[in-house]
Amino acid sequence: MTVISDLDQDWHTWHAARERDLDTDYGWLSIVAFDWLPAEPGAIDGLPGTWWADQQAHVTAAGELTLGGEPVRGTISASVPEAGSLSWLLYGDRLAELVLRGGRYAVRQRDPRAVTRQQFGGVPAYPLDDGWVVTGYFSPYPKAQRVEVSTARDDLRQHVTAVGRVHVALGGTAYELVATAAGDERLNLSFHDKTNGEETAPWRTLTTGPVRRDGSVLIDFNRTINLPFAFTAYGTCPAPVSGNRLGLPVTAGEKKVR
Repeated sequence: MTVISDLDQDWHTWHAARERDLDTDYGWLSIVAFDWLPAEPGAIDGLPGTWWADQQAHVTAAGELTLGGEPVRGTISASVPEAGSLSWLLYGDRLAELVLRGGRYAVRQRDPRAVTRQQFGGVPAYPLDDGWVVTGYFSPYPKAQRVEVSTARDDLRQHVTAVGRVHVALGGTAYELVATAAGDERLNLSFHDKTNGEETAPWRTLTTGPVRRDGSVLIDFNRTINLPFAFTAYGTCPAPVSGNRLGLPVTAGEKKVR
């Protein structure tokens, strides 16, 4: 009889849920286009209407687009906060999602019949290894810091809100990783490592366990995941803060999607 440990069972349950979340009608596998909105009214490939943006995003349509099930006739406008998104309009079952990135409005199109979704066969991952479950220690900043980072797009830089540093020892070396808040006392750690480019995406990320009273935090590298840009050419994902680079191969978590 095969005995499955709690670590194995928990990971497989988590991984199955992760793949289900990706493979939804309007999940990350459904993105088929990303277009910055022009300052002057113009067209967007794949969508009807005339689009532009200033302090808001605008579109003029003649009934082909729908908002809340009702045809759009004339001009409508919308806005979102920086780094936010709005499931704005439908063209048939294609979604026009409004996003604001680096102070510029863009429309991201999501199509349930996208080739990336049709060809999805799951996310490959390294074998589960309890040696990659480690304890780190969190040193919060006195005040959160706004840090500029590069992104998955050459024409875009963004800001992340760094809340402190996580100190962790791996392979006999001490590292400090800048963390952002994940909610529920958890932290996000985005990092580069020696597997990037060949076996894994250019960078990956993980969410820690809750920070304990003594500042310790559980880090399970088996739950390292790909950001959306690993699945689509239209991702705007922020890169790790400069210095979040591990000098060894992290042979845990998700691999590059082929």
